[in-house]
Amino acid sequence: MSAARRPDIAARLIGLATFLGGLAVIGIVLKLGYGLFTDPTLGQGVKPAGADESALVAIVRGFAALLVRILLLFLGSVCGSLIANKGMHLYVGALEAHRSAARTESE
Repeated sequence: MSAARRPDIAARLIGLATFLGGLAVIGIVLKLGYGLFTDPTLGQGVKPAGADESALVAIVRGFAALLVRILLLFLGSVCGSLIANKGMHLYVGALEAHRSAARTESE
């Protein structure tokens, strides 16, 4: 095999590692999400000693903390998906470059 027809192993390995890294990020986000929604004290928060606040303020504060956590989980899942997508493109790009080089040589 000539050097031009040999598949680019390094590019394929980097693409595969990037894809697996994206899947790992998605897995971590799913684990955090599962832990978030199995926590029975979610949104209750810890009241500082001597703090006097109404029940409505405590509920709104807990709900806001919950929304922030959900938005962070969503952002993490989007980032993991983008990383995995980039890994797939790197891997397929290395294969396509190999195929186009082989076609060019055969012509």
